[in-house]
Amino acid sequence: MPESSSFQLHAWVDESMRGVKESQGMYLLGAVVADPSECEPTRDELRAVLPKGARKLHWTDMEAREKKQVTGLVCGLNVAHMVVIGTPLDLRKQEKARAKCMERLLWELGEMEVSRVFLEHRTPSLNGRDMKLVEHLRGRQAMPKTLRVDIAQPSSEPMLWIPDQMLGAMGDAEANDDGAWLELYDGAVHRIDIEF
Repeated sequence: MPESSSFQLHAWVDESMRGVKESQGMYLLGAVVADPSECEPTRDELRAVLPKGARKLHWTDMEAREKKQVTGLVCGLNVAHMVVIGTPLDLRKQEKARAKCMERLLWELGEMEVSRVFLEHRTPSLNGRDMKLVEHLRGRQAMPKTLRVDIAQPSSEPMLWIPDQMLGAMGDAEANDDGAWLELYDGAVHRIDIEF
């Protein structure tokens, strides 16, 4: 990493749920970490592979050919991948699961000296819930006071598409026993498991 005092790291965060049957599912919260000053070419590359008519890259909407192309692109980027996987997920307690995973993820990102985190936009009320959680974690000193957390729209921020792709590959490996996509990351995803 450069020795410059202006060097920063930002993270973009997305969620996924897999295998939700009764209370046996898993909640995945993933982040991609990158130098924000180097992200514009990445955004351009991601927009270039966006399927016609789509507003964002979304793993579950993509065909195998598209997944192969995009996974190849994502695996070649100069970024770090992290995922917190919480189990077992009871769908009735989804927000509680998100809060537990968010607490761990924000702590880990703080340890990496990330200065800014962008959470994928959900609904206004759920975004508000996320921001209340962030303030609660700050108050408990469970995350750095200097770590700024914002909400971003996936339709206008392609960096949010990267954790979606990584979570898709991880989810397929975990829930469907299909590790082919995850293998392409060649161990580059830092995985943290927590129990609810």
